[in-house]
Amino acid sequence: MKRLNLVWILLMAMVAGVSGCMNSDNKDEEKLAENEAQIQAFLKSDPDGAKVVHDSTGLYYIIRQSNPSGELAKIGEAATVKLNGYLLDGTKVLSIEKDSSLSFPALGYSTGFAALERAIFLMRTGEKATFLIPYPLAFGTIDRVNIPAYSVIRLELEFIKTRDEVEQIDDFLKLKQFKVSERTSENLVIIRTNTVTGDTLGVGKSVNVKYVGKFLSDKKFDEGTLSLTTGTSGTVPGFDKAIRRMRKTEKAIIIFPSRLGYKDIGSSNGVIPRYTPLQFEVEVQ
Repeated sequence: MKRLNLVWILLMAMVAGVSGCMNSDNKDEEKLAENEAQIQAFLKSDPDGAKVVHDSTGLYYIIRQSNPSGELAKIGEAATVKLNGYLLDGTKVLSIEKDSSLSFPALGYSTGFAALERAIFLMRTGEKATFLIPYPLAFGTIDRVNIPAYSVIRLELEFIKTRDEVEQIDDFLKLKQFKVSERTSENLVIIRTNTVTGDTLGVGKSVNVKYVGKFLSDKKFDEGTLSLTTGTSGTVPGFDKAIRRMRKTEKAIIIFPSRLGYKDIGSSNGVIPRYTPLQFEVEVQ
């Protein structure tokens, strides 16, 4: 049977987590007790079972490969992980075929997979660990393709690296081999893609800006034409500050960290997560 991909897993987990928290009937309590018994049986059969740690959230975990000198993840950073998930009978139900960047929230769980985001804060870079996850922190009370309701999930996680937003921007610039035209002390980056002479716009100029908004993964989240007056609150600070430094008919790629974007809140429509650096292809008209 086809395994669920990560995007669908995370979306479904969000719904499942809510339903699991709201449903407190006797069946749920019984299933939680069953989960506990299943986890304990698994640990007895595991050669490293004696090294298990029981986290206050309900997770059990075993550090398989330790790295005391590794970095701890910090709130707002992006972690790169390798991950595989299994039922306790060994059925593989979740995988990432290549490294995947995840953003860490200050409050709550931005991916909807509570166990995953808690797990990464219990590790250091360079470490590998097994996490045993009872159903309220996994995929809840509803059957999912190849994950039965109330299932314990065994998560095999490797923590590759963690990067703050400035490092993410630097990695992106290096990958793209962009020639940076200007970089401010706030890490607003401008890469001009055509040559226009004359004064920059400054504050108080009404212009139309054609734009394509993307994450640093190059995934597009928005595009259109925006009418704005520079120096006003019509857009996020990074966008406005960049346009002020441009000229009519000029084109550029602009990049800025979340402190100049959607900060630790994210966009109101939920499209842009918190702590997310952004890039825009812009043309001032």
